[in-house]
Amino acid sequence: MNAATEFDLGPLTWVKGEIDLALERAEEAFGQYLAEADVTKLKFCRTHVHQVHGALSIVGLDGITQVTESLESLLEVIEDGRRTADEQPVSAIRQAITGIRAYLDELMAGEPNQPLRLLPLYLGLAQARGIPTARASDLFFPDLSVRPPKRANPVSKLAPDELHRLLKNERARYQKGLLFWLTKPAQAETGRQLMLEALTHIEATQETQAARSFWWTALAFIESLRDPAVSADGSVRQVSARIDQQIRRLLEGSNSLAERLMREALYHVAQASADAGGVVSQVQASFGLPSQLPNPEATISVQPQDAVLRRLREVLTSIEEQWNRLCSSGSVAALPAFAEQVRGMAAMTEEIGQTDLKRLGQGMAAIANWLTEDASRFCDNVAMEVATAILLLQNAQESFKRLGTDFAQQVDHMVARLYACIAGKPAADEAVPLLDEMTRRAQERLLISQVAREIQNNLAQVEQALDAFFRDPSTEHDLTVLDGPLKQTAGALAMLGHMPAAASVTDCTEQIHRLIQPGVTPAPESFEQIAHQLSTLGFFVDALPSGESDFDAFVARLQGKTSEAAEDEESIAAPEATASVESELARQTRDTQALVEALKEAPQDERLQEELKQNLKAIQQDADLVANHALGESAKAALEALKSGDLGSGQVDAALAALTPQAPEVLLPSAETQQLAESTHEEIDAELLSIFLEEAHEVLQTMGDQRALLVADPHNTEALTTIRRNTHTLKGSGRMVGLNELGEAAWELEQTLNLWLRQDQWATPELMQLIEDEHTLFSTWVHHLESGQGHAPDPSALVALAGRLRGVEPLAVPLAANVEPLPVMEPPVEPVIEEIAATEAISFEPIELEITPPAAVEVPEPVPSIDDFELSFPEEFPAQSEEAAVEPLASVPEEVAIPFVEPSEQPAGETVESELPASVTASPTLYDIFREEARGHLQTLVESYGVLEADPSGPTTFAMTRAAHTLAGIAATVGLMPIHHLALALEHALLRRDGAAHPASIEGLETVRQSIITLEDMFESLGRQEAPVEQPQLISALDDIYYPAPVPEELAEPVSAEIIQLPGALSSTPEAESPVEPAAPVVQAAALPQLNDELDEQLLPIFLEEAVDLTRDMTNQLRAWRADPASGTASHAIARLLHTFKGSARMAGAMNLGEATHMLEARVEEGMRAGPASSAFIDEIESGCDMLAQAVERLREGPPEPLAVEVSPGGEAFAPVAIAPALATATGEAEAETDAAGQRATLRVRADLVDRLVNEAGELSIARARIEGEMRSLKGSLLELTENVIRLRRQLREIEIQAETQIQAKVAHTPGGEVDFDPLELDRFTRFQELTRFMAESVNDVATVQQNLLKNLDDANAAILAQSRLNRSLQQELMGVRMLPFASQTERLFRIVRQTAKEMGKRANLDIIGGQVDIDRSVLDKMLAPIEHMLRNAVAHGIEDRDYRVAVGKPEVGEITVKLVQEGNEIILSMSDDGKGLDKERIRARAEAMGLLQPGQAADDATLYDFIFQPGFSTATELTQLAGRGVGMDVVKTEVSELGGRIEIVSEAGKGTTFRLYLPLTLAVTQTLLVRVGNALYAIPSTMIEQVMEMKEKALTAMREQGEVEWQGNRYPFHFLPHLLGDAEAMPEAHRQYWVLLLRSGSQRVAVLVDELKGNQEVVVKNIGAQMARVVGIAGATVLGDGKVVLILNPVALASRTPVATVQSAIPVVPEPAATAVESLPTVMVVDDSLTVRKITSRLLMREGYQVVLAKDGVDALEQLIEVMPDVILSDIEMPRMDGFDLVRNIRADERLRSLPVIMITSRTADKHRNYALEIGANHYLGKPYDEVELLDLVAGYTRARRQH
Repeated sequence: MNAATEFDLGPLTWVKGEIDLALERAEEAFGQYLAEADVTKLKFCRTHVHQVHGALSIVGLDGITQVTESLESLLEVIEDGRRTADEQPVSAIRQAITGIRAYLDELMAGEPNQPLRLLPLYLGLAQARGIPTARASDLFFPDLSVRPPKRANPVSKLAPDELHRLLKNERARYQKGLLFWLTKPAQAETGRQLMLEALTHIEATQETQAARSFWWTALAFIESLRDPAVSADGSVRQVSARIDQQIRRLLEGSNSLAERLMREALYHVAQASADAGGVVSQVQASFGLPSQLPNPEATISVQPQDAVLRRLREVLTSIEEQWNRLCSSGSVAALPAFAEQVRGMAAMTEEIGQTDLKRLGQGMAAIANWLTEDASRFCDNVAMEVATAILLLQNAQESFKRLGTDFAQQVDHMVARLYACIAGKPAADEAVPLLDEMTRRAQERLLISQVAREIQNNLAQVEQALDAFFRDPSTEHDLTVLDGPLKQTAGALAMLGHMPAAASVTDCTEQIHRLIQPGVTPAPESFEQIAHQLSTLGFFVDALPSGESDFDAFVARLQGKTSEAAEDEESIAAPEATASVESELARQTRDTQALVEALKEAPQDERLQEELKQNLKAIQQDADLVANHALGESAKAALEALKSGDLGSGQVDAALAALTPQAPEVLLPSAETQQLAESTHEEIDAELLSIFLEEAHEVLQTMGDQRALLVADPHNTEALTTIRRNTHTLKGSGRMVGLNELGEAAWELEQTLNLWLRQDQWATPELMQLIEDEHTLFSTWVHHLESGQGHAPDPSALVALAGRLRGVEPLAVPLAANVEPLPVMEPPVEPVIEEIAATEAISFEPIELEITPPAAVEVPEPVPSIDDFELSFPEEFPAQSEEAAVEPLASVPEEVAIPFVEPSEQPAGETVESELPASVTASPTLYDIFREEARGHLQTLVESYGVLEADPSGPTTFAMTRAAHTLAGIAATVGLMPIHHLALALEHALLRRDGAAHPASIEGLETVRQSIITLEDMFESLGRQEAPVEQPQLISALDDIYYPAPVPEELAEPVSAEIIQLPGALSSTPEAESPVEPAAPVVQAAALPQLNDELDEQLLPIFLEEAVDLTRDMTNQLRAWRADPASGTASHAIARLLHTFKGSARMAGAMNLGEATHMLEARVEEGMRAGPASSAFIDEIESGCDMLAQAVERLREGPPEPLAVEVSPGGEAFAPVAIAPALATATGEAEAETDAAGQRATLRVRADLVDRLVNEAGELSIARARIEGEMRSLKGSLLELTENVIRLRRQLREIEIQAETQIQAKVAHTPGGEVDFDPLELDRFTRFQELTRFMAESVNDVATVQQNLLKNLDDANAAILAQSRLNRSLQQELMGVRMLPFASQTERLFRIVRQTAKEMGKRANLDIIGGQVDIDRSVLDKMLAPIEHMLRNAVAHGIEDRDYRVAVGKPEVGEITVKLVQEGNEIILSMSDDGKGLDKERIRARAEAMGLLQPGQAADDATLYDFIFQPGFSTATELTQLAGRGVGMDVVKTEVSELGGRIEIVSEAGKGTTFRLYLPLTLAVTQTLLVRVGNALYAIPSTMIEQVMEMKEKALTAMREQGEVEWQGNRYPFHFLPHLLGDAEAMPEAHRQYWVLLLRSGSQRVAVLVDELKGNQEVVVKNIGAQMARVVGIAGATVLGDGKVVLILNPVALASRTPVATVQSAIPVVPEPAATAVESLPTVMVVDDSLTVRKITSRLLMREGYQVVLAKDGVDALEQLIEVMPDVILSDIEMPRMDGFDLVRNIRADERLRSLPVIMITSRTADKHRNYALEIGANHYLGKPYDEVELLDLVAGYTRARRQH
């Protein structure tokens, strides 16, 4: 991780409070140690520092952990007495604790993570410990997982012997170079080059990415040694030597790497100059090294307010949580506690001492006190204002050290709004950008907090039910009631945009469904997985109010993972080496310790001794490699001791002991602990029970007191919390002493209390009764335990009550006859009702049925039906495949006459019986819902049959068919399969009726009537607790009725209908016939008649939207099936998708399309049962899916055409599909439930509206830019005014001096004046002196006004800046709406290739790479048709016939690849095929035949390929539907050009062709660089610019002579921009510096010279019309803020045209004997102190093509003449600082400037001034106002004469 730029503050936020507390305690303990000299306090201090160290290690702050580790070591040294606590270590410890706290505060406030800022503290700690080896690199922790760039050529693996020999030679080379560099300064560079060569060769042998990264870093380190700033550091010598040790390890066969060495090398590379270039710059950029080095002046600033600010942060967090809880619950009982916290916060702001912060705290305290006076004052407006104030306080606390100048203004407005709430007045409508942003954030936080609270409540309900199930899975549990809370949770997360979290909820739902399937025995692993997922979701929801936004990243952090990019091909081919030298060193140390212990047992074992010596040598070498000097010295001492001493001597033991870590300090057990350990079990149990009883009395006493408080105030949350805590204590204590039944009862009660507290509910009477019963129960239980008499009380009734209060349905428990049960509450159906609320409720009127014999039966009013009720249940039953979603039923007549058996009556309020029929698998709650809904559907069948009986020839109503379908689905859901089978058969019969030959058949109507009566009988038997029985005879009769009408032969192919063949259908035309598989007998079946579609205008748009996703998924699964025909996964997925498609189509009313999909689904199921699918069968299914896609397209596009559908080989007939016009889509079935939920959370907006919004946002940008320009002009004018005021004040002062002098002179000549005059006697002043004083005062007033204007201007600029940020955010969001992934349109591309290949008799496969790339919708819409045409061309012209491909050794299936890559603001779409390539001879022949090319004329490949884009150009030999017209590629080129793109073609004979399309990413907004050439402004897209080069005239001349620029190994042809635009006569302006842009687009590059860079600007791309869009190189136009229209150019495309001007003419030159000068525009310098004169004169000269340089006086002119040499100088005479005469004298005195022509232009036209000017060297003298013609003639003459010389 890049420590400076990518550190995640989330984990630190969680532990920051604990770290601050630990540091505070450590500081306090250290102070006590210094005061009392108590070593125990020092141990406490070290313990707290160790806690800080551990927390920082967990959150990944490795650099700071070095400081905490050093601090802990210093404390340990002092604790052991090895160092006295004198001034130096005490100061170092205090500074370290304070510095760590301040650094973490700054990190939380947004400062970068740069541990090197703690270097002074670290060095101070090391010095206090007496450690001289501390270095800055110890705190340098870059991300070592960064990998080097991919090699251009793959590594050829060497044999082991060759590798060993190479490494040996390269190590010798490295050692030789290191010796030169260390000992021979004269040959230091030679030595460095030798080291570079050695490391380069070693790096080339490395196969793993980790090893390459190390040696790549080592290369950069050696390369950086040429920088004196790096080589001057003495530690680089040690690093260089340790690299040699790493080579030694490599030579010995070890692949482990020293991470410490790599970090130190990177630290020195970071110190190298930024312009070092080469591998140094690459490593600096890849590892982000510059960003990890702090500024030299960066220090840790500690302020007195820091401690208060930390406490303020905690208090504000608590205040925010309490206010959010208060707002979400609406309970004002917590207002007093909130007000108390706010008052404490206000006291803290006063203590901090910042005036504005103090005022804000006082305002918060005022409104809190105002609310506590009258809680009814709380309202939404107050909630929002207080939330905004809290956010402003938090923002001020976080950025206290960087509070802006506008903070006071924000506080003013915030306090005014708070007091406006108190006064009951509306707040002032004056916008403060940051405050408005905070208000928006406050609204978001309140919303997220409320949603998070609801989600947590749902998760708590789920966890409680699952906990009960996990405890005893064998007992019956109704887990299906969890569908509602889980669905609500998924919907809420989807609404917030957290789709991965919503998917996790859906996955949990599916796992829960699998647990409760019949015959499934849940495994413990399943429990753990579900619990883990739910807890992760709970943690994520808890983090939502804190700003957490990425679920995947959150889960990765919880699991300790990092989201790193995948490695390239090399890293995949060669696995990473995970071992480091540090880890091996630790292992060797452990092995050494084991050898020491073994050697003590066998001291004479020579083998052990030798092995121990080898280990010690390895430890010594590796310790030096990782700079662990202490370990290295210990190993060295142990080796010397082993060599010289006896194994039993104390010297050897002491040396080896240094390698053994000290055992942790073990505290001796206390006397009480020993006594307890020696006690018996009976004594322990009695003792624990006694303790429990004593504690239980206290807990129950507290519970009784708190219950009394709760009775007095049901909103007292604190009392309820205490009762819940008491219950928790009883639970834990009871379980501890073995009272498990008491513990379980307390757990049930605790869960109910937890639910109440989470939902912030007030204590209802039911809860009060529960608490009272709880107190009574546990008091009785405690009394029983004390007395030992009687039986323990039975908690089952209380537990049941607690469960009902939580909404958990308790199991039916038989009650004894003499026990009075608790009041039975209504079964909770809140989750289901909430789900119903999301859909359209359906109300039914009571229906009276006329029965034979007539008897009015009052049918109870059913509950509202559920639209997609069956979607909320798992697909458990095989027969459920026909299930579809339920639609709102139409209204039915009040009375229907039909002879029916009287159904059983049941009161509306009757509850579900405790026993269910044996076949019912659902819970009682769901069974009750089924009965209510089924009754409504049966009524619909009755009413609809009455309509049919009245009009037997009339069509079947859609409501009747849908009622039968839904009844079948919900019956299967609850396990009533006989009802399901009969209702399903009835549905199919009704579907066939309208297309039958005799729809009014008496037999058919009677069969339908009997079916409805039988369904009623089955439903009636359910009321008698009898299971319904199957009706096979009636089902068979339903299958036999309503035969289809025969299709006349002459009408088999209606002209107006398009015949679309379904899977396996037999074609009626000989051309389309295909061989039929032998396994499938050919059955000639008649086409089904057309059904009646009743399209739903509201549901059809949803269906069309969903159908796109379904067809795309079908295509993906078909490809997977084709790749593995034996795979059952793909076929099952296709069947499921078809089932979903069928249900959605029927819901939308497209009954024919649904029926056709049903037939295709049946065909797939037949294939699945037959075993592995053949290629022909998959083709058949693929064709059927294409038919469905075409039908959906016809629904979307317009008037329908009936689709005649034929028969599949399975013998089942299809009905012709009549598709009515519609513009919509349908919701899916149970399998697509998650997708449908996501769609319901999506707002659908018209595309043209989005485009208009984007354009208006662009206009806002233009208007803002115009305002900014006006502001800049205004500020420039104010600055000019400032200069004029200063000059005027100076001149007035001179006038005053002159006036005083005149008065003094006048008085001096007056007799006696010297004695009598007093300067205060104003009567002596003349009117002139008075006016000068008045003018001085006026000037001061003007200066004051000018300062006020500047201040107001700065404030306006700040407001405009804030508005620009908001506008940019708006633009980005709107652009995101416009962007679509290319993959959204890939389905039709796959279909185009399949259909074209079938028509051409070829086989082709399309592969799309990069489909996830987003592209502008308008670009995608315009390019779809050209892309489709290019795909057809690839199949028709590119891919060869099968026989030819096999003959030339190619695969039979041709490959077409579409690849998309985004480069900056451009999309590169490459379309390649492996066919025969473009036939250049045929193209040439066709071009010659069309007159585009003369016979024999030379033409390169690019010219020939360009001919295929000509109108009417085609190389096809015959005209077909796919080729021969010559209009396709012309259209492609036109469309691409109109979008501002271009096309490149690469073709190789026999291998294929690649078309590369360069398209703009978006057509709305782009980043550009504004450049000026001459008087024209142009915009160049920033994404094209690789480099901007600034160079002198000499370098530019060399570049012009070469005709190209070389940069980083690439060549850029050189051009002057006007020449590319066709202005061959244009010349560049003369400058001291010239600017050359290096541009790249795709593989083409160009260097462009411009006159001036005007800066980067985001512009809105405007449409330039079809005519301009065809011009190559013009990508668009934009409007600048000042109203100028600027063209957006593509210079790379301009350079690809035939050049107008040659490279030599780009910079015309005049040959001279000594040098070559660059010719440029003639330059005129205008010197005048008048701004008006300068502007008028410059505009006149610029209009005539001159380059103008402006100077405001002579001094300014001389300064500019140092760098600029003009052709003519126009100068005024009277100017400040230096007048025109002095300027001319200075010019003529300078040898370099002496020949410059000078024209004097002045208002002094007297001869004496003229003669004097000519005398001192002026060339001409003009008076003001001058004659423009005369002036222009003079300037032209002087410039012409000067350039001729």
